[in-house]
Amino acid sequence: MAFIVALLVLFGALSIFNIVLTVGLVRRVRELSTKQRAPMPPRADLPPVMRAEGERVEPFRAVTVREEPVSEDFLAVGPVLLGVFAYGCTSCHERIPEFLSFVAAQDYRRDQVLVILVGKKADFTEELPLLDPIATVVVERRQGPVARALGVKAYPALAVIGAGGTVRAAGAGTDSLTPVHESA
Repeated sequence: MAFIVALLVLFGALSIFNIVLTVGLVRRVRELSTKQRAPMPPRADLPPVMRAEGERVEPFRAVTVREEPVSEDFLAVGPVLLGVFAYGCTSCHERIPEFLSFVAAQDYRRDQVLVILVGKKADFTEELPLLDPIATVVVERRQGPVARALGVKAYPALAVIGAGGTVRAAGAGTDSLTPVHESA
């Protein structure tokens, strides 16, 4: 009988230890999942994300989410801020708030901002209400006409395009664009 009591006490102690351990683990997982992760800065050693500084954008034709035609003529006035973001791209999702803040801080008008969303319109239900008021937005498939004209090789791709469609600055983050707009 004493053997059964000892076994029950041992089993009870192990059960309580298991519960305490599980509660601690759940608490730690919740803590880690609720911490907001800061976007990683773009690495300088990565290959170019699109056409390089000094290169010209090729001709293109597309339709915006407002059903308006857009072409390389949009870039003729310059400077135009450009953002290319792809569905399913974690870095793109992290960079959109940074891009929105940059547009506001630099006082770009809607007709000076072109955003290309790569995917299907239905993929961007959260982003479109934020981007459409501040930018001319085109949604296209991967390597669509605008992305090809811009020579996009990676996402996100941000750029300042000068008058006449010449790339003045390009990179994966807004830090590569700030000095260009200030000098425009």
